[in-house]
Amino acid sequence: MICAARPSIADPFLPKKIKEGRVEDIRECIGCNICAAWNNISAPIRCTQNPTMGEEWRKGWHPEKIAPKSTDSHVLVVGAGPAGLEAAHQLGKRGYRVTLAETAAQAGGRVSRESALPNLNAWARVRDYRLGQIAPMVNVDLYLNSELSANQILEFGADHVALATGATWRRDGVGRHLRKPIPGADSSNSFSPDDIMDGKLPEKGSVVVYDDDHYYMGGMMAEVLAGEGYQVTLVTPGLCVSSWTEHSLEQEHIEKRLVGIGVEILPRHSVLSLSDAVVQLKNLVTGETLQRPGSLVPVTMRLPNDALYDKLVADQGKLDAAGIKSLRRIGDCFGPGTIAAAVYEGHRYARELDTEANPDGVPFKTVKYDLELGG
Repeated sequence: MICAARPSIADPFLPKKIKEGRVEDIRECIGCNICAAWNNISAPIRCTQNPTMGEEWRKGWHPEKIAPKSTDSHVLVVGAGPAGLEAAHQLGKRGYRVTLAETAAQAGGRVSRESALPNLNAWARVRDYRLGQIAPMVNVDLYLNSELSANQILEFGADHVALATGATWRRDGVGRHLRKPIPGADSSNSFSPDDIMDGKLPEKGSVVVYDDDHYYMGGMMAEVLAGEGYQVTLVTPGLCVSSWTEHSLEQEHIEKRLVGIGVEILPRHSVLSLSDAVVQLKNLVTGETLQRPGSLVPVTMRLPNDALYDKLVADQGKLDAAGIKSLRRIGDCFGPGTIAAAVYEGHRYARELDTEANPDGVPFKTVKYDLELGG
C-alpha cells in the first residue's frame, strides 16, 4: 500500500488498468518527487506524469476523461517535447486533427536528453507513455526531422498553432545571484549544460560547475564530468549543493553521491571571472577570493526558444490571411520551468482549445469561508 502511493498519484486508475490487462495505458511514476516537493512548499499537489493531479475539483479535470472537440479545427503543434506530446495526446483524445512536428530525429525534447543523465532513465516514461498513446490515433500525425520556418507554418493550413519549441541553457552565468554576464564566460572555455548533454566536453583536466539553478542539473553536470575523469569543483551561492531538492527529499542523497565521487563542493561562493583557463571565485561570507583551474560550466537559467513565435506575431495580417485563429506558446517556450510544468501547460492548452476564458475571472473553483466573528 505504501509503495503504491506515488504510482497511484501518477495514475489513479492503476489497479483497474492492471486488472483489465491495459498495462500500456498506465502512466508510470518516474520517481521525481515533485508531488512531495509541492506538498512541502504548501502548494497544490502536482505530478509530472499526471497533470490533472490537484485539479480534479478545482478545475474539474478528470485523469482519464476530456471533453470532445467542439469544432473541426486542425491543430499544428511544433515541438514534441513534454508540452507538445501532452498537447497532441489530449487534443487527439478530444478528436481534433493534430499534426505534431519535431525538428530532431527523436521525440521527447528535454525529456530524451535528461533521461540519459545518471539515474534519470525513468524520466523517459514521460515521453514513452505519450508516444504509446498517440501511436494508434489515426487523427494524430507525428513527423520527425521536420523543422518548420515561419513561412512554412503560415502555409500549412492549420487553424490553431501551438509552439512547444523548448528552452536553451545560458552559458554566461546570468541567473538569480549574478545579474550580469561573468567576464570571460563568452570564451570557448565556457560550456552550457546543453553542450555537456550534446557531448561537447572541455579539454581534460579540471572544471568548475557554477550552480545557481539549485535543482538537480548542477549536481548532474558535476556527476557526469566526474564520471568522465575531470577534477570537478561545484560552486554555488546556496547554503548547500542542489538546495531546492530539500523540498523533494533528495538533497542529502545528491550531496552524498557527489562527495563519494570526489567532487569538491564550495557553498556560499560565486564566480567572478573566467580567464586563461582559470576561474576566479569569491567567498560570499568572508569576501575572500580564490581560484580554480580549468573550464567553466554555468548552470543558472534557461531562455525560451521563442524566435519563431516572434517572427509569426510580427505580422498579424499574415496570420489572419493564413486562417490561423490562435497562436500560443506552451511549455518551456512560454516560460522555462520543470518538466511537470511543461506537461501541465500542454494539457491545459488541449483542455482550453476552442473555449472562451474570462480574463478577469479566477480560473478555478474556490471555497468561500464565512469570516465574520461567530460565523
